[in-house]
Amino acid sequence: MKSNRREWLKTVSVLTLALFLVATAGSSMAQRAAKRGRGNPNWGGSTELRETALQSGYDEGIKAGRNDRSHGERFNYTDESEYKVATTGYSASLGDKTTYQRYFRAGFENGYRDGWNGY
Repeated sequence: MKSNRREWLKTVSVLTLALFLVATAGSSMAQRAAKRGRGNPNWGGSTELRETALQSGYDEGIKAGRNDRSHGERFNYTDESEYKVATTGYSASLGDKTTYQRYFRAGFENGYRDGWNGY
C-alpha cells in the first residue's frame, strides 16, 4: 500500500513540475514576442507585412539602443534615421508602405528600449 502511494505521489510531483515548466516557457515566449511589438493593435496588413516590419524594426532598434547607450547618448529613439524612415526590410510585395512603417516603428521602439537596457 505504501509503495502505491509513493508511486502516486511521485507521478503527481512529476506532472506538477511538468505543468510548471510548460507554463513558464509559454510565458517567456510571450514576453519575447511582446518585446518585438506583437502586442500592438492590429493596424491591418498581411501577417507577413506585420511580422517582417516588427522584426526588422526590433532588430534595428536594439542595435541603435545599444549604440546610443555605449556612446553615452541620451535615450531617444525618435532621433534615429532608421526610425524616421522606417523602411528597412520593406518591399512593395508586402503591401502598404505606411502600414509597414507603423509596425516597424512599434518594433523599433521596443528594440531600442531593450538595447538601451542592455538586452
